Amino acid sequence: MLIIFIISTLLYVNTWDFGFALDDTMMITENNFTKGGVTGLEKILTTDAFAGYLGEGKSLLSGGRYRPISQMIFNVEYSIFGLSPKLWHIQNTLFFALGMLLVYITLRRLFDTHFIKWTSIAFITTLIVLFHPLNTEVVANIKSFDLLLSLVFSILALYWTLQWFDTNKNEYLFASAISLFLGILSKETALTFLAIIPISILSFRSLEKRKVLIIMGSLTASVAAYFALRISLLGVPESVEVNELLNNPFLGATASEKYATILYTWWHYIQLFLFPIDLTHDYYPYTIEITNWSNPASIAGLVIFSATTVWALYQFYKTIFVDQHSNYMAFGWLFFVIVFSISSNLLVSIGAFMNERFIFIANIGWAIIFAQVLLTIGQQFKANAQKIIYLILAPILVVYAFKTIDRNRAWQDDYTLFTTDVLVSHNSAKCNVSAGGKSYEKALLELSPFEKNKLLSDAEGFLIKGLQIHPKYVQAYILLGNVYFEEAKYDLAFKSYISSTKLGEKQDAPNNIKSLGIKLQQIKDYSFSLEVLQYYEKHYKASSDTRYNIAVNYLNINEVDTAILILNQLIKTDSTYDEAYNKLGEIYGRYKGNMAASEYYLIKGYEINPKNFSICENLGTLNGIQGRNEQSLYFFQEALKQMKTPTAQIYQNIATSYMALGKEDLYIKYLDKAKAVKPISQ
Repeated sequence: MLIIFIISTLLYVNTWDFGFALDDTMMITENNFTKGGVTGLEKILTTDAFAGYLGEGKSLLSGGRYRPISQMIFNVEYSIFGLSPKLWHIQNTLFFALGMLLVYITLRRLFDTHFIKWTSIAFITTLIVLFHPLNTEVVANIKSFDLLLSLVFSILALYWTLQWFDTNKNEYLFASAISLFLGILSKETALTFLAIIPISILSFRSLEKRKVLIIMGSLTASVAAYFALRISLLGVPESVEVNELLNNPFLGATASEKYATILYTWWHYIQLFLFPIDLTHDYYPYTIEITNWSNPASIAGLVIFSATTVWALYQFYKTIFVDQHSNYMAFGWLFFVIVFSISSNLLVSIGAFMNERFIFIANIGWAIIFAQVLLTIGQQFKANAQKIIYLILAPILVVYAFKTIDRNRAWQDDYTLFTTDVLVSHNSAKCNVSAGGKSYEKALLELSPFEKNKLLSDAEGFLIKGLQIHPKYVQAYILLGNVYFEEAKYDLAFKSYISSTKLGEKQDAPNNIKSLGIKLQQIKDYSFSLEVLQYYEKHYKASSDTRYNIAVNYLNINEVDTAILILNQLIKTDSTYDEAYNKLGEIYGRYKGNMAASEYYLIKGYEINPKNFSICENLGTLNGIQGRNEQSLYFFQEALKQMKTPTAQIYQNIATSYMALGKEDLYIKYLDKAKAVKPISQ
């Protein structure tokens, strides 16, 4: 047990300094309920698992999800420690170690092999499970604490049931029922133990019908209590048609293609367990391609799973009713198939083709089979059985250990995870877009122009690939537009934002279109800025700011009368928009030579907002031109008061006013201030 605990911990100690990654955003860092204190706890108990991130009444997947236990723990820990990824990574590691200890203890009791030390099927099974690299997603990703809890409580339910069966002490039966209930509240995978536990009893204990019925009744009560609680709080789950490819990977596939693809993923799971080489967190479309029954792998999946399940059920039948001889391999296969069934896509849609974490608990079944095969080989060598077993097993475990530790590194943060896994999930729209998004975010923080440009180029490539795979990926268009914006490819940015809006995006893309228009104005591309802002005004609710900037663009392309017309229309609809009065004052003074009209509009603007330094500065200039030097100085000084960062121009204007008033010492003082800000050309 000490060896199991130490190895389980050492394999994942390199994750302790990692940050947040993947679904940690939904469950922790951007979840209002996790960070909501006591009120958040109440919401966690009474809403869908994703409501704290998406908003109440919303869910990512058909039927919703109810998994309050792990999120409640996150809530309490956040209230005490704040956002502490190190704490949560250590917690995951320790619960994994606890889970492995419980697997060993429970299998040892189930198989009655506690008297054998190094070559018991329980010990070898546990070694295979804890070393296996497929566990990395669950242990290294904080969010998957729900699966670790589900493992702990599910195995505890089996352990307490065995205790009750062997001792007849009712407190063990009660503990079993409570454990299963908590396991289901952690994650629905524990529901499968309603079948696993009685099958375990029937496979490795005598057939006592009364006891088996009592066990079934107790476990069924736990499951019923879970559904009663869930329905009372969330209502009856609705089956909603999901029309987004990323949440319904079989969208557009025929029924035949769907089931051929599902069976292909089953075959792929077998490959991953035997050869865990190319691991990834992402099996979204189209990491796995939609296939049909001409694919030999789909046929292989169907044949292997069907034939082996029929064989295992027959062996289970023989164990109960014929020879009472326990068949470890048949039990291992049934364990895998039953636990796997809930995440296999066969019974319920899981929103993805497959995922490594979906077989985290189910892998115990395959490990039992693997362990029994090793023991069978070892027994052929009698006295040297232990040496032969470990001669075969040790190299495998060493390879697994190196792969596990190396794979952990990918989970350091989102950028590392996505840019690592996109090499495996190169045909996944989601992984490419995620890699592009995080490359873009990293580029924004990069100080080196060379590195920034490289990251932006990488982001552009990932995002274009994601859109080639999934041309209706709304968020990808927004991100690609942002990348083009940073690369100063403004025409492509505009096209990307428009593509997003045509797919129904109504918030980020319109805001980005508006920002693009302002940016183009700042770099003096007035014609393009006008085109962008007019598009925004036409398709979205026109704002005073937008109309004002459209007028400014017209002014800068020398369509002065059009600018005046738009600004006058603006002040009719928004009579408090002081910048419009300011700009009209400038236009009439500078372009029309109408000082009376200029003064009228500037005074109106000043009455609305006397803290607008631009209006004050313009009034100072107007009064100076008209020889009203005292008033000119007053307004320039008012402008200076309102400026957060005084300009050389305002100091020079004040200096000029003092010169006009004959105050040469003050003229020199403010001229020096102007020079200190910016040298004045002679």
